[in-house]
Amino acid sequence: MVRVGWVPDGNRIVGRDDYISTISSCLNDAVYGGAPNHISITGKTGTGKSLVSRYVTRRAVNASVDDVRMGHTYLDCSKSSTEVQVISTIGQQLNDESIYDEAEDIVKMPDTGLPTDKFYKRLWQILAHYDSVIIILDEVDLLRSDHVLMSLAKAVESNDTSCQIGIIAISNQINYFDELNPRTKSAFQAVELNFDPYNATQIQDILRGREDAFRDGVLTDDVIPLVAAFSAQEHGDARKAMRLFRTAGELADREGSGVVEEHHVRRSQDTLEKDRFRDFLQGTPTQMKAACLSIAAKSLYSRDDYIITGELYDAYQQITNAVDMDTIGIRRFRDILDEMQLSQVIETKEVNMGKGGGRHNSHRLLHNPEVILDIVVEDTRFRAISKASLKRFA
Repeated sequence: MVRVGWVPDGNRIVGRDDYISTISSCLNDAVYGGAPNHISITGKTGTGKSLVSRYVTRRAVNASVDDVRMGHTYLDCSKSSTEVQVISTIGQQLNDESIYDEAEDIVKMPDTGLPTDKFYKRLWQILAHYDSVIIILDEVDLLRSDHVLMSLAKAVESNDTSCQIGIIAISNQINYFDELNPRTKSAFQAVELNFDPYNATQIQDILRGREDAFRDGVLTDDVIPLVAAFSAQEHGDARKAMRLFRTAGELADREGSGVVEEHHVRRSQDTLEKDRFRDFLQGTPTQMKAACLSIAAKSLYSRDDYIITGELYDAYQQITNAVDMDTIGIRRFRDILDEMQLSQVIETKEVNMGKGGGRHNSHRLLHNPEVILDIVVEDTRFRAISKASLKRFA
């Protein structure tokens, strides 16, 4: 119940009624064997996109009328990113023995070893046993090519199958669907949804809905509000809230404590944040680490939450000079900031500096700056930099 990926009952889903209603309406025709609407969903991580999509799809399949054979499948495109992997996985998940007549041969869908067109042919053979199918493509922006999205979206129009296919394509990248290949965009005409982040109150409600994963009386009163507060600081990420909730309980259990207390949450938050940032920095060039230090310095000692690119670049130049390393140009520095935004190390927005000031990108750190310092100085090149010395770069 406190693990990412668990799909709860509807009464445990918090603050997503409007999204549930919209997705349900889009899928309604499939319940009767008709054509559902495609759906494109964007929003930051941990906002309930996958959970709501899986819940509504499962509910629709359970509600399908008796003479309609409706199927559903879920793919994580970070694990199945090639066209063959996507088609093979969809086929394997839908290829249940129960869809075949007794005398009928079961279609074999291997992982590899066939030309791409043969994989499609076998998928169409499997889909021939269904009236309607809902396909959830999670993290669709990680597909190596959007050709598979186009092929699935126009399969009925191309007479590849008579099965009505509805695609729910989910992305953390707000602009992904705007940047699709024109042919794919034409085929994939979708209802667009953008999921808002959870607020602290909603995260508390989510956690209280999972509280029965712990024994009665184990959680002290301040645990859930503190977990929610930490998560709300990171743009309302419910996944991180669940992970912190679970990790605090595991820490208390390892220590033989009969209760989960505030200090377990704080220590777990520190450990998880360090682990996330260490994973992000692993194998990255020193320029990325210097850029991270620049925004850590500004976050520690600036009165502003958001810092414009030029100010960050000034701090970065001071840091590279202090550790005697090459300094990249501001264009490449902007590329590094883009990478940091995509990896959710920073949040970026455009700000208007007023008459004559123009418009500039401004950046906010999404991590504890002291955690960033602790991890970056594990690299011997930056070991001489301390929290106190960062002040002169700010």
